Amino acid sequence: MNTGTDIDLTQDIRSLVEPLVSNPEKVIIQRMDKPEYRTRREQNYLILCEKDDLGKLIGRHGVISDSLRTILNVSIKNMRKKVHLRFESYSDYKASHPDFVPEQE
Repeated sequence: MNTGTDIDLTQDIRSLVEPLVSNPEKVIIQRMDKPEYRTRREQNYLILCEKDDLGKLIGRHGVISDSLRTILNVSIKNMRKKVHLRFESYSDYKASHPDFVPEQE
């Protein structure tokens, strides 16, 4: 089902994530949906950060990452959308995606 709206939550995610990490200038948040799928109900975001900051974003037993997902999903619930967040460190992501080039903000 197509809702006809395309909302980019990159800046909202950034405002939630930056206070939690040691190196906020090195955090990359990228929407992973293909342009033709951007009006669908689900949105997928990749959050890349330093390996040391990854634990701070996920939290013990995933408490912080679950809280971030909950905040974002509640904020767009009235639009009938759902947000999926994926957290990875630069080194792990580059090892599995050697051709990765982050989008310019």
